[in-house]
Amino acid sequence: MKSYIFATDNDRGGVILCDIETLEEAVEYLQQRFNGVVRVEQGRRYWAQDEGYAELAPPDPDTPAELEFRAAEG
Repeated sequence: MKSYIFATDNDRGGVILCDIETLEEAVEYLQQRFNGVVRVEQGRRYWAQDEGYAELAPPDPDTPAELEFRAAEG
């Protein structure tokens, strides 16, 4: 099972947990199920209506936020 986060053009959305294996299939399913889907995310991969499919870069381990996160972990 995988989870997908989605958003709609009226600032609604949610998370689905399902047996859909690919982001592409999830986008198609969510667009059929809900009106106005504009973004779907799974991990670092996402689809956005105005960008298409893309992937976020991994976090830079030397940024202050990442250093603070690692310090808090112990």
